[in-house]
Amino acid sequence: MDVGKGVKMIVYFDPGFDSMGIGRIVTQMQKYLPEGNMVAGDPDSTELTVIHVIGRRDHVLNRAKRILSMGGQYAICQYVLESSRNPNPEDWREIWDGAKVVFSYYNLPTKNLYHAPLAADPNIFYKEEQQKKYVVGSNGYDFKNECIGEVQLATWNVGGRGVHVGLNFNSNPIVDYYTNIPDDKVREIYNSCEHWSALRRKDGFEMIAVEAMLCGIRPIMFDTPNYRQWFNDLVDFIPERGVDETSGNIKHILKHGPRDLSTTEINAVKNIFSWEKTMKGFWERCLI
Repeated sequence: MDVGKGVKMIVYFDPGFDSMGIGRIVTQMQKYLPEGNMVAGDPDSTELTVIHVIGRRDHVLNRAKRILSMGGQYAICQYVLESSRNPNPEDWREIWDGAKVVFSYYNLPTKNLYHAPLAADPNIFYKEEQQKKYVVGSNGYDFKNECIGEVQLATWNVGGRGVHVGLNFNSNPIVDYYTNIPDDKVREIYNSCEHWSALRRKDGFEMIAVEAMLCGIRPIMFDTPNYRQWFNDLVDFIPERGVDETSGNIKHILKHGPRDLSTTEINAVKNIFSWEKTMKGFWERCLI
């Protein structure tokens, strides 16, 4: 199907809350929205609402019901399940069945599923030759669920230096901290690292991992079905365990030095994690 010849709609993007990651996704959705469709600024004057699910089920359900009561339609972008307080897919059945499409990197049990990965822009994130200043980098705003402590402990244990993009949690003297920096600076930081942590407990696809891979850095991730289905042989997997064992597993990887992605692997990343491919597939299913 040629998405440019689909049904023309007025589309509203409901981000849920202010998030840099969601902002990146919305930007790409708007970029690949087929010509002739319009982006609405008002949630009540639209035909299709794209709901980005990063919170609780009851809030999403109320929003979906209101959209349907006003004669509109909605699409779901499901980024969380475990942390939504309703990890059982059956709890989401009413929401998913009422959606025009459910876009998720989870392989969800719904007939409306568009199963595809998130991505990163290879024009912004790419490999640069520069000195490796850090044994590992990390990012995030959740010290516990984003395993910041485990990464910093492993860094200390190998006698290295780390870098963190996000909150300055504890002014660790072996870690350089950066907050609210532009993408060019983020790319520079990726390229100055031997490894990158994309460790997330519970939910998370981690576009950060894709950005790091485009820079030739092999991320460290938990070996869960959600991550394995997309990243498979491209990353360093460790089992999801407690703090001490996780820190030890990170230390083991750091001690053995970097395994940079080859040119062939980077090209595979570009093919698998393509915004153009993902977003065109999304609109093909929405605009029919």
